[in-house]
Amino acid sequence: MTLHSFWHFENRWLITATLRMKTALSVGARASLMPTGSDLPVIKTPEGIPFIPGSSLKGVVRAYTERLLRTMDELKQTRQGERLWACDPLDERERCVIAKCGEHCENCKGNCCRDCGRCKNCMVRRATQNNRLDDEKLTQEIWQCSCTACRLFGSPWLASRISFQDAMLSNRDNLLRLTELRDGVGIDRDLGSAKSGIKYDFETVPAGAEFGITIVVENADEWEVGLLLLALEAMRKGELPVGGKTTRGPGWGEIVNLKIQKVGMENFLDYLTGTGQPAEIWNSELLQRLATALQQGGSHA
Repeated sequence: MTLHSFWHFENRWLITATLRMKTALSVGARASLMPTGSDLPVIKTPEGIPFIPGSSLKGVVRAYTERLLRTMDELKQTRQGERLWACDPLDERERCVIAKCGEHCENCKGNCCRDCGRCKNCMVRRATQNNRLDDEKLTQEIWQCSCTACRLFGSPWLASRISFQDAMLSNRDNLLRLTELRDGVGIDRDLGSAKSGIKYDFETVPAGAEFGITIVVENADEWEVGLLLLALEAMRKGELPVGGKTTRGPGWGEIVNLKIQKVGMENFLDYLTGTGQPAEIWNSELLQRLATALQQGGSHA
């Protein structure tokens, strides 16, 4: 896999779409400060307009992509001989690159334990000569150890190459109301019935709400964008929910008006100066490039 540098421009992918909610949406904020506010309000702009944080969208897309990559890894799928996989970013010991491999890591020369090869602290020491850090060598080593998901979505050691903007409500004037209140109750897991004294309400954005999605991908190969599109394809089919309480109804929608544009080395000056437009790429073309890359990669033993 290519080590993409952030020091220069290679390409930029602009992905826009509309998320049209088929059911209500619950994207919670902290408890309301209003005396009669909801127990679980939706997040809103200072003007009181609901929106979907870019972090929520990125979390949904990343989690889905990680599931796909773990399945590819189980199937021994590779690309150009390299493993396609995803670590567990929420478990320090299961990350592809860990912060510290042992209690005496500070004195490690790069071979104190079996985890040295994926320990950032050890990598820094290996990349330091005469008290001078070789940043390029360190970056190369972190990149080689990082899983496919972290290389694309980022990690504590690698910057993400995908940026998700906050998805703003785009059809405000077509909605009868911006939010609705729903009742909820706590369930006694032993009895399987409502638990006494645990009743609450939560706020949702009504079905029919539409949110504008904008995703910017920097310095990515076509197959990597195709991998990202697999998650958007699931959302297009209405198979990937967003927000909270999705198992009880809210959060189901569909992607419409998907548009993908690419700015490359050949047209980036025209794009920056406003004298040219990015090239539009069909999502089916990128998905085909991903399929071709996987077919050529085969599987590893």
